[in-house]
Amino acid sequence: MTAITSRNLRDRVIGATISCFGFAYFSIFLLQFLLFHFPSSQESIPEALAVIAFGGGISLWYLGVLFHQFFPVLHNEHSEEQQNSLQAGGLVLIWVAAIPTIVFLFPAQPLLQLGYASALTVVVIGNLPEEPLYHPASDASLGEFSLRLASVILLSLTPTIHTLAESVPSSASLAIAFGWIMMTSLLACVFYLLQPLERIGLFKTWQPSLHGMYLVLTYSLVAYSKSVMQAAISHVP
Repeated sequence: MTAITSRNLRDRVIGATISCFGFAYFSIFLLQFLLFHFPSSQESIPEALAVIAFGGGISLWYLGVLFHQFFPVLHNEHSEEQQNSLQAGGLVLIWVAAIPTIVFLFPAQPLLQLGYASALTVVVIGNLPEEPLYHPASDASLGEFSLRLASVILLSLTPTIHTLAESVPSSASLAIAFGWIMMTSLLACVFYLLQPLERIGLFKTWQPSLHGMYLVLTYSLVAYSKSVMQAAISHVP
């Protein structure tokens, strides 16, 4: 059993607190949609499924992060396996966040929705790591991990770029919100990968870069969820 030091206990408590908030928020988000905005017509089923996948997927992601904070202590999980699960979880989170844009930005084009969703799903699955692509302690494989992450991000942004290029006023707010969350989350991810505070020795007893990334990501997802709910209300009668 892995010894619980004051350092990793503090890190796990901070991470668990952020994860509990995210899980609670998006569970309530999903419950609110199911209770007050569930569709009454068959035509709105794709939109409803997109919101359910978004809220439920992010809730499960936070629940997975929460378990990740403590199960390595109980089961002595190797750091490589932890890093592998984190990288895979990040790619899946991008897929979950992109689903509402694919559905709501092209409500009258089911074939385009299917094409974007299928392409993104294939790319995400194809880039899921079988072994850790990047470890914070080493820069050897940073290029490969960055390339895979960039390919998923660029494809997830394609529907947003498509919509903004067509200048559709009714969809611009959701497209801009998704672009904003991807930009801020990417900057937070780069900050974590570089770990400047830890490298210069400013913080030796905890991981501020990791917690900062989670905080920025959580704030961005909460802000983005408001645009998703507004789009759902306008598209789901």
